[in-house]
Amino acid sequence: MIVLDLDRFKEVNDSYGHAAGDAVLIEFARRVGVEIRGVDLAFRYGGEEFVLLLPGTDAAGCEHVGERIRQALHDLRLPHAANPPSRCVTISLGGATGWPGTGTPADHASLVAAADRALYAAKSLGRNRLVMSGQVVAWPNAESA
Repeated sequence: MIVLDLDRFKEVNDSYGHAAGDAVLIEFARRVGVEIRGVDLAFRYGGEEFVLLLPGTDAAGCEHVGERIRQALHDLRLPHAANPPSRCVTISLGGATGWPGTGTPADHASLVAAADRALYAAKSLGRNRLVMSGQVVAWPNAESA
């Protein structure tokens, strides 16, 4: 699973208008559709956040897909003056993997939570990057965002 969040997206709407923000979301969704397989599922999770479910994909595969999507958006060079240093629309991604046969609701919730923690780690490390849940280091006395 990968959770994707367009960086500083509120500022896209504030700077360029909601029609421009909608156009960014549509183009981003198209790019995601090009980069995933037919068995994968991509959906909007809320606002500017998206989720990818990648069945049968390990952590390395998630990283590969996520990086392809990140790079495809980067290559579009969509302007976003309020998003330094690139001044283009970028995304942060958080990935986590789970194993079949552990299908309890708690397992699903922990997978989502792990991907979400990885997403926030990507944002705290400077945005425009992918972090897998196994790469998140818990700092002593750290507070949850």
